[in-house]
Amino acid sequence: MGFFDTVKEQAQELRGRVEHKVEDVQARRKAAHGLEQLGRFLFAERTDRAIVRADAEIDRIVGELKELESAGVKILAE
Repeated sequence: MGFFDTVKEQAQELRGRVEHKVEDVQARRKAAHGLEQLGRFLFAERTDRAIVRADAEIDRIVGELKELESAGVKILAE
């Protein structure tokens, strides 16, 4: 295997690791955003300012968070 083949192989491995890390960061950001949205709905409800169609949105967000969790994203600290 030549020098350039070795460099190319290492570059491809690095690319794969970087792509995986980017996907991981994006998933954690999506989870954080979902939790933030849930917090807003909860605050609105607890301060007697419930939002119209909140239940449907909460169900949607919880569904997205469950999908992320099943994909390995840590949602709640244990």
